[in-house]
Amino acid sequence: MRIMEYRQLLADIGRRPGSYGLSGSFREAVAFINGCDAGNSWGLLIGFREWLALKAGTEANLTWPLLVLKVADVESGSGTIGTGLSSADETKALDVLFSELDSFLSARNGAHGASVIIAKYLEAHS
Repeated sequence: MRIMEYRQLLADIGRRPGSYGLSGSFREAVAFINGCDAGNSWGLLIGFREWLALKAGTEANLTWPLLVLKVADVESGSGTIGTGLSSADETKALDVLFSELDSFLSARNGAHGASVIIAKYLEAHS
C-alpha cells in the first residue's frame, strides 16, 4: 500500500472501527496502527514521533501513543498506555490520533517528506 492508501484506510478506521473488528478504543487503534507500521518494515511512521513532539512542544523521547495523549492533553491512564481513560478522554485521544495521523501522512507523502519533518524537529530543538 502507498501512503495515500493508508490515509484512506486509517480515516475509515477512525470513522468505522467496528468494520475492522475493533471496539473503537485508543488502545486497539494504537495496536492496529503499530501492525500497519510493522507490516511496512517500521517505515510507515518514520517521523511521526517528531511530528507529534513538535505539536506537543516537547522532545521526541516518548513513544508516539504517549505523544498523542500529550497533544490531546489527556492523562496517559493507568498501567498500559490508553487503559483507564474516561469516555471523554478516549474520544478526545482518538480524534487527535486520527487527525494527526492524517496530517502527518499528508505531509510525509513524497520523496523527502519524512526528512523534512525530522529536519523541522531538529531545527526546533537545536
